[in-house]
Formats: sequence, structure tokens, C-alpha cells
Amino acid sequence: MTRLFLPPEKLTEKKIMITGDEARYLSLVLRAMPGDKIIIFDGSGCKYECWILKVHKKEVVAEKIKKELYSAESPISITLAQGLPKSGKMDFIIQKATELGVSIIVPLITERSQLRHTEKVERWRKIAVSASQQCGRDKIPEVSEPVEFEKFIRNTPLTPLDIIFSEEQNERNLKKVLTDFKDAKNITLLIGPEGGFSIEEVSSAVGKGFIEASLGPRILRTETAPLTAISIIQYELGDIG
Repeated sequence: MTRLFLPPEKLTEKKIMITGDEARYLSLVLRAMPGDKIIIFDGSGCKYECWILKVHKKEVVAEKIKKELYSAESPISITLAQGLPKSGKMDFIIQKATELGVSIIVPLITERSQLRHTEKVERWRKIAVSASQQCGRDKIPEVSEPVEFEKFIRNTPLTPLDIIFSEEQNERNLKKVLTDFKDAKNITLLIGPEGGFSIEEVSSAVGKGFIEASLGPRILRTETAPLTAISIIQYELGDIG
């Protein structure tokens, strides 16, 4: 069934006016018809079953049938601070991290980032919305503006569990780290770009309280590492099982 996000202020009346990108998506992409049923999430823990009454590329009119409390959110809040990768890898990372339940995504400009400037933040936010709708989440993860590594380390408050992944760390993998943090509900992950973090960046993060860890003996690509880490955390502490 088709799922959409609309802000609560647009859901106060029995009839709902859907405009902009959402109307074009329903009418031109999905070819929605009067009588079709859709689900609308308000991002605040409620979902609405609706009938479509009228379809036009500029406006779709729907009628609320039922409202109910709903949540598909993980019991843990994960912030993914991802070193900016090259090409379109960030699109993939944001889409899959959203599906896996991440709460916040921070694009990091690191020493080894080949991409240092981008105009894609709005695109990434749209990808997060689309992925949330597809997987049935009731909240859209926040995608922040890119931030310099040192600024992120300096200004971000520590959570109960903060991890930086390093290829040089051979003795402590993520699974071992998690055994000491079974009650952690807020986690921050630092994932490097192609080539990983520099020794200086790892040292700086550890000095601020981050735990250095690995994802095993094999070197993972920058787009594979965050999805592996998030999956392990959701399995061990969250709602994947």
C-alpha cells in the first residue's frame, strides 16, 4: 500500500489536500485513482488510512478513514556520521541506513574525503523521505549539512556509546564492544570515507571519548561498513532479530 508523510498541520481536517511532489508522485508515477487506499504518516507517531477522492498532478484529495497510533522506530537512536564518499555512494548509504532505522545522518568532511563540497543535501533528504515511506517508518531521519570532522568531534555531545571504526584496530571488534553496552539507547558511529580515517583523526576522536573498534578482519568498502555496523547494532541491541 502507498505510504506518504505529511506534517500534522495538513491532517487536521477530514479531507486532506496533497500537493507538490507528493501529488505528482501519486498521479504521474503511481497512477493513483479515486477509490485507492493510502497510508499517511504525520511523523509524530500517528498514521491515517485514507481513500483517494480526486487525482490531479497538482493536487490529490483524500479522505481520512481511520487514525491510529503507530511506531516502527527502533528502541535505540543511532547517529551515523559518515565520511563523504565519492560518486553516488552517499545516496545508497542514506537509503539503506534509513531502512535500517538510523535517526540522524551527518555527512563528514574528513582528511581523506575526495568530495569536500556538495549541493546534494536536499537530494539526500528526499531520499530519506522516500526510503522512510517505502519501509514503513513513522519518522524521517534527519540529514544534516556536511560538517568538518574536527568540528563534529568538538561540538557533538557524547552519547552513552560513541564508536570510531578503524582498520588499524585488530583486537576490539564491534561485537566485543557491544557486550559492555547492552543498555545503550543512544549511539554515535563514525565511518570513514574511501581510505578510512587518518591516524590523527582516530587519535582525536579517542581523545574525546570515542571507542576505537573494527568490523572484523576484512576491509569493507565505505558504503558497506555503515550498513554492517548498523545491522549488528540493531541485532544486538535493537529490533532486528
